[in-house]
This record gives sequence, C-alpha cells and structure tokens, in this order.
Amino acid sequence: MKYRALFQPIKIGAVELRNRISMPAINHSYSEDGQVNQRLIDYYAARGQGGAGLIIVGGCSVHEWGRSFRNLGIYNDSFLPGLQKLTDAVHATGAKSFAQLYHAGGYAKSAEIGAQAVAPSTFACRYTHETARQMENEDLSSVRKSFAQAALRAKQVGFDGVELIGSAGYLIAEFLSPYTNRRNDQYGGCLENRSRFLLEIVGDIQQVAGRDYPVIVRLSGNDFVAGGNGSREAAAVAKLLEEAGVAAIDVTGGWHETVIPQVTGEVPGGGYAYLAAEIKQAVGIPVIASNRINDPVGAERIIAMGQADMVNMGRALLADPELPNKVRGGKEKEVRRCIACGQGCYDRRFSGQAVECMINYRTGREFEWRNPPVDNPKRILVIGGGVAGMEFAIQASARGHKVTLWEKRNQLGGQLHYAAKAVGKRDFSYLLEYQTHMLGQYMVEVELGQEANADMIRQFSPDALVIATGSEPIPAPFPIAEAGCEVVQANEVLAGEMIPGRRVVVVGGGAVGCETAVLLADQGTIGAEQARFLLRHRAETDDVIHALLEKGIREITIVEMAKDIGRDIGLSTRWGVKKHMKQLGIRCLSERKVVAVTESGVLVRNPTGEEEVLPADTVVLAIGSRSRNELGKAVAGMLPEVFVIGDAAVPGKISRCISDAVELALKI
Repeated sequence: MKYRALFQPIKIGAVELRNRISMPAINHSYSEDGQVNQRLIDYYAARGQGGAGLIIVGGCSVHEWGRSFRNLGIYNDSFLPGLQKLTDAVHATGAKSFAQLYHAGGYAKSAEIGAQAVAPSTFACRYTHETARQMENEDLSSVRKSFAQAALRAKQVGFDGVELIGSAGYLIAEFLSPYTNRRNDQYGGCLENRSRFLLEIVGDIQQVAGRDYPVIVRLSGNDFVAGGNGSREAAAVAKLLEEAGVAAIDVTGGWHETVIPQVTGEVPGGGYAYLAAEIKQAVGIPVIASNRINDPVGAERIIAMGQADMVNMGRALLADPELPNKVRGGKEKEVRRCIACGQGCYDRRFSGQAVECMINYRTGREFEWRNPPVDNPKRILVIGGGVAGMEFAIQASARGHKVTLWEKRNQLGGQLHYAAKAVGKRDFSYLLEYQTHMLGQYMVEVELGQEANADMIRQFSPDALVIATGSEPIPAPFPIAEAGCEVVQANEVLAGEMIPGRRVVVVGGGAVGCETAVLLADQGTIGAEQARFLLRHRAETDDVIHALLEKGIREITIVEMAKDIGRDIGLSTRWGVKKHMKQLGIRCLSERKVVAVTESGVLVRNPTGEEEVLPADTVVLAIGSRSRNELGKAVAGMLPEVFVIGDAAVPGKISRCISDAVELALKI
C-alpha cells in the first residue's frame, strides 16, 4: 500500500506539520493536581517519536470552575514550568503540539470544582446528574478572559497553537446548542447569537496572542441529542469560524450523553468521517476527521478522497505510538492496532482510573519502562497459543530468550476466535493478526497440533516452562433431560459450529451471555448489504427497513441469577449492548435460578420460589469459565522454573492476559 496522502506535510495557519496524523486531546488522568509530570512527558514524547505530525495536549482547564478530575491545568502560572518541559520534549521529536483549552461547563461536577457548575442556561445534566446554573454577565467576562490568558500561557511555554473544545457537551458546545442554550440575550436564540461566545473567545485570543497564533476549534459535526445541532448547523458555525480567522476545524461526533454509539466497536471504521466531509465542503481551511480511525488504509482513504485534510488517531496511538513510523516504513503488519474494546481507555477513565491500553502494556508506563536484553538467554517452552502465550513468547523473544510455543490446535488465537465473532468486536481479530505476525518476526518456533504432556516436556527439557493453556466453559450444574432441547456452550455458537433453533434460552447474563444473545438475535435481521440495497432502490419504506434491522425471527431469552444483566461489561460499552438487546427484543430475566433443562424447555425459579418453564429449542450455556491447568500439576517439581499465566491461572479479561505475559517476560 502506498500512502500518498497521509504523509504529505500540511500547514495549520503558519505551522507546518510533517504529516496528516494527529493525536487528539485525551484526558488520561495521569495528573493528580493538574500539573505536568514525567509520566505525561514521556507518554507524549513517545507519540512524537512514533511519528505523529500533531499532538494536541489536554484538555487543559482554563478556569477552576471548568476543571475535570485529573485534567491538566493552565489557569494560572504555576502550571507553566511543567508545560514548558512537555512542549520541549514533544518538539525534540519533530512533532508539533497544540494545547486544548477546556472548560467543562455544565459537565463539571460540584464535588470536583467545589461549586455549582455553570452553563449558558440552567439545565439538569444527564451526564453528571446535577443542575448547572446560568452564567451571568460577570461570569461570561471572567470565563472569556480565562480562555485568552490560557492561550497566552500556551504560547509562552511553546505550544504551536491552541484548540478550543466546542464539542462533546462542554461549555462552548452548550452555548452553540439550542438543547442547552435557552438564553434570550445576545448569546441566545439564533445560531449567530449562540456562536457569539465562541467567536468572542477567538477574538480575545487573537488580541492577546496575535492573529498569526493558530487556533483550532473542535466541533461536534452532529450533537446527536434531541434538540441539538445537526450537520447543517455545524457547517454554518465552521463558516463563521473561518471568517473569524480560525486556522482549522477538528470534527468529532456527539455529546457524552448521546445514545448513538460514537467510538465503540459497533461503529464502522471511520464511520463519522462524513461529518468532516460536510464541513470540508463549507470551508477552505483544514478539516480534521475523528472517531474510530484505527486503520491506516482507512485513514489514507479519508484524506485521498477529500473527506478531510487530517485524521485524529487517538486510541490508535494509545495502542501503538509507533503506528506512523511503522506504516511509513512499510511495516503495517507490525502495527498493534486498536481493537475498540474501550476497556483500558474509556472504562478506566469513566471509573476515575488512569488510562491504559488493554493490548499495549507499555501505554502510560513509558516513564518507567525498562526492557533490557537478557545477559543469559534461556530456552523457554510455552504451552498454549492464546493471547497470553503468544504475548509472552513475543516479549521474551524480544529480550533475547529462545522460545518455543506448542499449541494443541491447528490454529493460534484461543479465545480470540470466539471474542471476535460477537457483534461490535470484529476488530479483536487485529490482535490475533498482530501477534501471529510478531511471532514470526522474533523467530519464535511455533508447533501447531502439538498437545503437551509431562513426558514430552521432560524430554524437551526447557530452562523454563510457561503454561498458558487458557480456560474451558463450566459445565451445567443442573440436570439436563436426555431428549428435547439441544444444550450447547456459548463458544460453540460463537464459533459457528452449530445453528440454534428459533427459540433460544441463554443461561448466564454476563458479557458472554449478552454478546451471544445479541449475535443470535441479530442473525435473524437483514444485514448491511441487504439494507443498502433496499434503501438505494427504495424497495421498502424506512419504517419497514428499520423493523427488518431490529427484529429477527428468533425468540431469545437470557436467564441470570444476579439482579442485573451485563454486570461485567465495561462502562463504556454496557449501555450500548443493553440498547442493542432492547432493540432486538431480547427478553431478560434476572434473579432467576435454572433448576433443570427439561424436554420442553428450561425450568427456572424466581426469588419467591415460583417456577416456570421457558420453552426452548436450544439452550446456550454462558455460565463462566474455569482454568485448564492440569499440566501444571503434572510437571510440579520437574523443572526449576514453571510459571502459569493468563486464563490458565485465573480466567479474566484479555488485559490481564497481556499484563501477566509482559510482566513475566520482563522478569524471567
């Protein structure tokens, strides 16, 4: 693949960037006090060293009323020394850096700012579950001044420009949107009035920092909230900003409280580039596309086709900061591509934890990362070619060990093959592609179809043995009638090894149960190709097509013992899964215990002791997994070093399999 567009230089105002790849502002929660620390410096420097053209740092809070938990600060001079060190570190890599100037507005939480949040108008925020107060004239003046002074500080410490966040539901977005702006003065009403606050901030910045100091504005191409702005209004605001001298428009999707998925795996790659394209048609300044751009080929296509002039690759650079350099050097297969899981980034951020990456252990640990070559290489045997086994083999080989990997199946990947089949998780297959390729790069000796036993291991006589044999489904703990319903494990369904009947009962309402239920319900709906055909030829009405998309022919019921369904699904994706389940008409019965599977269905008991039979043609078991570590017991005492990692130790998420593998490889 030749990347003729992605690596062309471009100018934002007078600032020339070496390529079209931008690292957007992400709140990593790496700072406890708003100050820059070494963790942040090394994190951003790694993205610069990896080849990104532009790094947007932030959000940087411009006002104490607009702070968010662990955001960087830029609202007084105490933050300047740290910010100076950060810009120096980024510039040393050849990248340019802008500071995102941030005010949370009605999204600020009173517990964090020590006061009631402010907004254009009084409104009850569904994101914070608090009520913001309307800003008075003195508030407007104070906040405007804070943006201007923050921009001046950014210039003083070496930022090449600033970005104003006018998206996602934060203060500037709240002024732009009629959903939250109900003022009847010069800042409310028509779109021009609602844009006034933003335009005044732009003018204030130009006055103190100079008209040649570049300002980017990040806009929601569509608020995706009822009563908010759509793409037409966004394009009109972009025109006003261009006339005011703004250097570029950074286009993203909806607000935090939108019910339309924005960055989860359900969103097609580059699925919101059309929003950037609509704004690009309205303005002549550079436009940056955002959201779910983790594929370099897709990024090249967006720019080459003229949908945007640059692309934001935020989570893509979390997963692999070296992505630009690898792609430019023809090493696309070595890119550790984001799999859109949301577990290390969004889930951790929303729960108040520091951002990590589920598939890249090094993310956020750059400041303490040490991976020196080993002095005395060992001959290591790894049993199991799932995520943990492959990752360990890669990391240990990178340090100089001689690694052999045995996998009893005829393919690598383990549970990844099942995980990637779930709706919205197709990108999980990228991890398998990456790990398989890197095993070859580090010359790990892989033997497929090789089932290990103690005698074979004794004969191989490794210096160290790593057991990564994974897990297996827990069998049914209740009686099953010999005739009648077909009873299968969720993995068999996900693998496509069998086709369930019309009436399906899924036992277990955790992540696997919910994902399996969604997959089965979705199989009865029309697919994307069918929907496109019907829409293009206007063969059916929109209502009919939507009904065909949302309702299949299967009757799916989930039975769960706990009070809630999907309790182990991450915060950033749980609501989307539940929404999908509701759309597909999946019936969820919580606080139900399965007593038995009879010839006619599943006998369940509710908390009051009442029993009922749920008719079923197929019963799918999704009640958890148990470790497979019989081998560890068989070789106990045989070798000087035996380690058990991943699901073979304790069944869990991919992130723990990766961390187990890397941590062992660093110390062995």
